[in-house]
Amino acid sequence: MSSLPRLTDADLDRLDALLSTPEMENSMTLDAIQGLLCAVASAPQPVPPEKWIPVVLGEGKFASDSDGREAEELLLRFHADTFRQLAGEDGIEMLTYPVEEGEEELAYWCDGYLEGTRLAEPGWFECGEDEEFVSELLYPFMLLSGRLKESALEEGDDWPGPEEEKRLMDEVRENIAFDISEAYHFWFERRVNREPIRREATKVGRNDPCPCGSGKKYKACHGAG
Repeated sequence: MSSLPRLTDADLDRLDALLSTPEMENSMTLDAIQGLLCAVASAPQPVPPEKWIPVVLGEGKFASDSDGREAEELLLRFHADTFRQLAGEDGIEMLTYPVEEGEEELAYWCDGYLEGTRLAEPGWFECGEDEEFVSELLYPFMLLSGRLKESALEEGDDWPGPEEEKRLMDEVRENIAFDISEAYHFWFERRVNREPIRREATKVGRNDPCPCGSGKKYKACHGAG
């Protein structure tokens, strides 16, 4: 367990302030960062900070080196706290922001989670596990992020009407904490038991549709890196 000090509300406010400057306009919001960190913590193998921190920060450059160092320290503590919460009995305490009527409050959070899954090496679909089951693990995040609907509409596939869509969204939102925990423990048990990486399932070709259901080619989605 990490010895880094826990984040306080004041620390989160400070991190938010550092990432909200004009220079960092392309950085992630705190809810998306937490989503990404949950996926990073749940990866088949550890994802090093030098891989996920640049994704969080985007293309921006802090106004000063001291701001950059402070932000990185806070992000590492955020990462450590996420691990602690996922490993604990109560699970993750999700960060959310108020949204306009008709918007999904967990869209950014789940979009961050999906970005985090793409950073895994080996990837979630490359570990010899049942692709259908891994897709089921990712389904709640695909739905709440809006990516599943976007893909269906782009491909001309059927999509539920407003009432059925709302029912699906409400059901998935209600169970999202369980789904986050399930994904974490699924991969955690394999890491702890040191189960070898298997290739029993048919390997996904880079030009094949991504098994996550995004509608994109694998190389442009979970095979990107």
